[in-house]
Amino acid sequence: MKELDLSLAPDPVERLASLLRLRFGEAWVPEPDADRCSAVLRTREGRAMCATPDPAENRIILQAWVDWDWVTPTAVFTVDLAGHRHLDHWLSCADLTDAGYAIKKLMRSLLDQLEPVPPLTDGGKPLDLNAAEQQLENLAVQAGELARQTSQFTARLIYRKPVAAGAKGLLRLAGKTARTATRVDLLRGNIPTDISVPHC
Repeated sequence: MKELDLSLAPDPVERLASLLRLRFGEAWVPEPDADRCSAVLRTREGRAMCATPDPAENRIILQAWVDWDWVTPTAVFTVDLAGHRHLDHWLSCADLTDAGYAIKKLMRSLLDQLEPVPPLTDGGKPLDLNAAEQQLENLAVQAGELARQTSQFTARLIYRKPVAAGAKGLLRLAGKTARTATRVDLLRGNIPTDISVPHC
């Protein structure tokens, strides 16, 4: 692959994005909605990398992630500014050949820490992340209601009021919450060893 064309992207962040694409290939496409402070590239398979200049510390913060996981490994490339006024000047004008190879090595180590493929459901189908998030929101609502009713139940105990009906209500809500939690685990690809929950 040819050396980096200095006229390709004179803007520091654009040039950084061009450097990453030069080193990793055209499968990595710049993220059009990324802010102007970071170079973000993605693949169609849901993998992403980000390089953010940090002028205050004369360094570039590197990150990588995949759409199906929360893990975001991070590394730092410290820049030698010899002969340049500041980090933006270095990014815009310096010969980035050696830096590009060093950044590629660091970024590759981050990408290697990521889950290579999306998790699968028990049926072997790709995990539906949207469905998992929707069920997670339902679970949060149910857990909040369970906490509220538990607090009311405790208060009735303290003040020696009838509690049998409240206990049955807690049992029903706990069963519903447990079933939702099971669906969340299944949608996330985590198969519980015991999915039995009370149905009363």
